[in-house]
Amino acid sequence: MYESGKLTDALKLTEEYQKCSGLRSSEYYKLKAKIFLALDSNNYSLQNIAEYVKSKPGNYVTDDDPAMFKSMVQYVQDSLADRQISSVSKRPEDIDLTPASVIVVKAADMVKRGYGNLVDLLSDLPGFDISKTNSVTYANVYQRGFRQENTERTLFMIDGVEENDVWSNIAYISRQYPLSSISEVEVIYGPASTLYGPRAFVGAINVITKSYKNLTRTKVQPFTASADSTTLGIHGTANISVGSYNTRNVDVTLGGKTTNFTYILSGAYYQSNERNLDFQSFYNYGTNQIDKVPNSTYAANLNRLSFTGTAAAVDAAVAKYGAANFVRTVNSDGTSTLKVNPAMLNTLIEKARTADKNTFSGPVNGNPLSYANQAADWFLSGKLRTGSLEAGFRTWKLKESFNYYQSLYSAGTKNGGRWAPINTTLYTNYDKRFENFSFSNLNSFEISGLDKASNLVTANTFYSEVARLSLFNLFEPTTLIDGNKDGFTNRFYYYKGQQFRSDTKVTYSKNKISVLGGFEYRYSQLQGDYLTYSSYATANAIDQSNVAYAQEQGTTATLPKGGNQYNTLDLGFYSQATYQLKDSLLYATAGGRFDYNRINTNAGFGQVFSPKLALVASLKTTVWKLIYSQGIQNPSQFTKFSTSTTRNANPTLRAEKIRNYELIILNKHGKSSLNWDLSAAYSSIIDAVSSGPDPNVANKVINQNNGEYSIFNAQGNLIYHPINSHWDAYFNVTYTRARQTANSSVIDFTTQTIADIAPVKLNAGVNYAFSLSQNLLNINLRSNYVDAKPVGNGTTVSANSGVDGTNEIPRYLIFNSALTYQHKRYQRFTLQLVANNLLNSLYYSPGPRAANANFTTAISGFVPYVAQRDRNFLLTLKYDL
Repeated sequence: MYESGKLTDALKLTEEYQKCSGLRSSEYYKLKAKIFLALDSNNYSLQNIAEYVKSKPGNYVTDDDPAMFKSMVQYVQDSLADRQISSVSKRPEDIDLTPASVIVVKAADMVKRGYGNLVDLLSDLPGFDISKTNSVTYANVYQRGFRQENTERTLFMIDGVEENDVWSNIAYISRQYPLSSISEVEVIYGPASTLYGPRAFVGAINVITKSYKNLTRTKVQPFTASADSTTLGIHGTANISVGSYNTRNVDVTLGGKTTNFTYILSGAYYQSNERNLDFQSFYNYGTNQIDKVPNSTYAANLNRLSFTGTAAAVDAAVAKYGAANFVRTVNSDGTSTLKVNPAMLNTLIEKARTADKNTFSGPVNGNPLSYANQAADWFLSGKLRTGSLEAGFRTWKLKESFNYYQSLYSAGTKNGGRWAPINTTLYTNYDKRFENFSFSNLNSFEISGLDKASNLVTANTFYSEVARLSLFNLFEPTTLIDGNKDGFTNRFYYYKGQQFRSDTKVTYSKNKISVLGGFEYRYSQLQGDYLTYSSYATANAIDQSNVAYAQEQGTTATLPKGGNQYNTLDLGFYSQATYQLKDSLLYATAGGRFDYNRINTNAGFGQVFSPKLALVASLKTTVWKLIYSQGIQNPSQFTKFSTSTTRNANPTLRAEKIRNYELIILNKHGKSSLNWDLSAAYSSIIDAVSSGPDPNVANKVINQNNGEYSIFNAQGNLIYHPINSHWDAYFNVTYTRARQTANSSVIDFTTQTIADIAPVKLNAGVNYAFSLSQNLLNINLRSNYVDAKPVGNGTTVSANSGVDGTNEIPRYLIFNSALTYQHKRYQRFTLQLVANNLLNSLYYSPGPRAANANFTTAISGFVPYVAQRDRNFLLTLKYDL
C-alpha cells in the first residue's frame, strides 16, 4: 500500500500490526517514518527515525531509500553521537547497551581541559595507573591493576587499525599524535580479545579521527534532500604551542572534498628538553656520585678480575705493574693466574675510583656529561575516502631518552643516549552497509622498528657489577687491553618487524537478533633478537651518515639455529550474537574467538578459544550488565627470543590467559543532565610470563609461563552537564586490589601485592564558560589524587625500597588548569593557557621497566622512581581554517 501511494491505509495497517503482534521492530519504525515523510509530516517522521536508529545496530539506510529519509537518519545519528560507540563489537552501537564497560571522551572535552597529549587524557580516567617515566616509553599505562614492564597488554588503535609495535607489542603512546585530528577516544575496560585477538588483554583504546564533516563544523539539516550538507573546499585546524622546558609543538589537520572523494592530512612535531632531574640522586652526573659507591662494591668487582697466561706473560706483567699488587697461583697446566693482592686492595680501590672519576670528567660523544632528557617526535598521516572505501597511511618516529638507569650506569640524550622507535602503517577499509546486513574488510600492513639513533651509552667502570675490564686496566685505565678499558661505550640497537593483517566480517540484524562473524589473517616477518653494535665513545659526536652501525654491522647476543628471522602465522575466527529476550528490555550476548598461532614450523602458542557471555537489562532509568569474558595475550617476539649473557630464548611460550567477571550499572544517557556508571570486575590471570631459572642450563634464566594473578577493580564515573548551563563537572574513583598468587619458579612462593598500583585513585574536574562583552572565556580546573603505591617487601618489586626507604611511592594530589579565550569577532582564533601542577608539588611515578632496584645494590638496575614535572605552562594558539 505504501509503494502504491495508499499512505493512510498503509499507516492504519502498520498500527494494527503493532497492536496485534505487540512488536515494535526496526522495520516498524522505518516504515512509519517513510509513510509520515510521504505525508509531509516531517516531525512525526523524525520521531520514528529516532526510534528506528535506537532499535537497530547499524545499517540504517539503503541506496533505494528517499534522499530526505537518508538526511534525517544522518541527523539523528549526529544527535545521538554521544551515545554511540564502535570499538566494542566492531560496529556502531548504543553505549548503554554495548556488552562492556566503556568510556568515550569527545574532542570538545579534550580541548577545554587543555590536554597536551593522550597520556594526559588517560590520567583523568578511572581504571588507569600512569607512570610517566620519560624514558624509552614516555609513560607506562597499566589498565585495571595489571602491572607490566611496558604498555603491551592494552590494545591501542587508531580508527580500528592497530598501533602496537608488531615486534614488542608496546603501545608507544607519547607526544607524537596530533590532537587536532581526534574526534573522540573510546576506552574499553576488560578483555576485548574475544573479537580483537591476542593483544587486547586488559582493555583497548581506540582513537577515532575526524572526518571531513567534522572539520567543516557544519550540521546536517533534518529536512533537506541531501544528507551531505558539507561544501567543497579545504577546512582544517592548526595548533602552535610553546611552554616550559623549552617545549615546542605544531599540530595541523587539513581536510578537503571533491565531487568524488574526501581526504584528511594530519601532522605533528613535538620537541622538549623535559624537566632537569639532576637534583635526584639517580641522575646527578657529578664525580661526587662515584664517591657514594661503597668500598665493598669496588672490592667485590676488583676481586673478580684476573689474568691467566704463560709463566713468561705473567712474569712480564708482574715486572711491569709491580709484584706487590698481585697474588700469583700456578695452575696444573703450567699457566699462572694473577689476582688482586688483598693486602693492596684499599690502594687499588682508590686507583680504580680515580680512574672512574676521570672517565666521568671528560666529554662523551661530543658533550660533557650532564643530565639530559630531550624529546623530538613527529607524526604524519593521511586518509582518502570515496563511497564505502577508505585508504590511509600513518608514519611516525620518536627520538626520546633512555632514562632507564641511574647516572652511574648510562648517559643522557646530549651524550647520545636515545631510543628511536619508528612505525609506518598502510591500510584500506571497505565497509558496505545494507538494510539488514553489512560487509567490511580491513587490510593493513605495518612496519615497526628502530631508527639508527637508538643507542644505550653506558659506563664501563670498576664499580659496575656488569663491567668488562682487564685486571691491568687498573694501571692503564684508558688503554685498550684485551678489548677493554675504563670509559663509556655505545651500544646501538636495531630491529625490524613487518606484519600484514586482513580482517573480514559480516553482520546481520533483523527483528530481535543481531549476529556478527569474522575471520582474521596475520602474516608477520619478525626478528628474533636485537641486532646490536658496540664501540667505545669518544670526545667527538656520533656520525652515522655513512653507516647505520646496528643495522649494517650488528649481531645478536647469541646466534640461534636457523638465523634471526622468523615467519609467524596467526589465524582468528570470531563470532558474536545478541538476542532480545524481551523487546527493548533484556538482551543476551554470546560470542567467542578461536586463535591459532605458529612460528616457523614448530613454535608458537598453538590454538586457544576465548568465550564471552553477557546479559544486559535496560530498565526504565538504569541499565544493568553482567559479563563474563576471556582473553589471551600472545607474548611478544622480544619476550620469546631476546637474549643476554644470562637469559636464554624460549620460543614455546604459551599465551597468557585472563578470565574476567564484571557487573556494571549505569543510568540511561539522555534521561537527565547527570550521567553515572558503576562497575566491579574480578580478573583471574594464569600462565603469566616472567623470568625464572632455566631448568636445562645452570646459571641462566628463561622467560616462562610461571605466574598467576587475581585482581579486583571497582570504579565509578559521574558526569554532570546541565542543559543550557555555563558549567559542567566530572568525578571518577577507582579502587584496585591486585595480587600475585603464584610463581612456579619460586620455591615456597607466598602471595605478593602487585607493586606500583595505587589502591585508590580520584579524578575530578569542573568547567565554566562565560562571556564579557565581545570576549568568550572558558575556565577549567582538574585534580588528580593518587594513593600511595606499594613497593619493597611483600610486593612484586621487592628490591625497590621506595622513596626515602618508605617502601612506597608516596600519595599525591595535583591540580591542573586551562584558560581558553576567544573574541567574538575573531572566533577562528583560540588562545589557551594551560598550567599543570598548580601547587608545584614534588611527586613521583614508579620507575621504568621492572623498577626493581635501588641506588646502592644494583648500579645497572632500573631506577626505582622518577620525579614528575614541577609547575609548568603551555600556551597554545589554535586557528580554524
